[in-house]
Amino acid sequence: MKDKLTTFERRIEMLFLFANCKKTTVTELSFYFDVSKDTIFRDVAFLSRYAPIYTKQGMFGGIYVVDDYKGSLKLHLSTDEKNLLEHLAETSNDADARLLRNILHKYSMPKTEV
Repeated sequence: MKDKLTTFERRIEMLFLFANCKKTTVTELSFYFDVSKDTIFRDVAFLSRYAPIYTKQGMFGGIYVVDDYKGSLKLHLSTDEKNLLEHLAETSNDADARLLRNILHKYSMPKTEV
């Protein structure tokens, strides 16, 4: 990951990574986020207070998230991403437009009542 993230952003990204992979390691995360292993240990300790993250030591060790929790982590589109996909859907053929609208529906932030 080339762009430097804030601590908050890195921790959120870690949660999304946990949701998409069965296992990761401190070394892999350290390399991916370009931070020290100590930083990853602190991030995991912090996140484990709010998410069901657990670790295993040894040859088959790593960092894990309880399987039931993975389904509840949802990614949402930013406003710019949403606008781009809407624009692409308007200018695409029917099949592509339908696929783009499905993506929009799946990942758009829920609308809140004012």
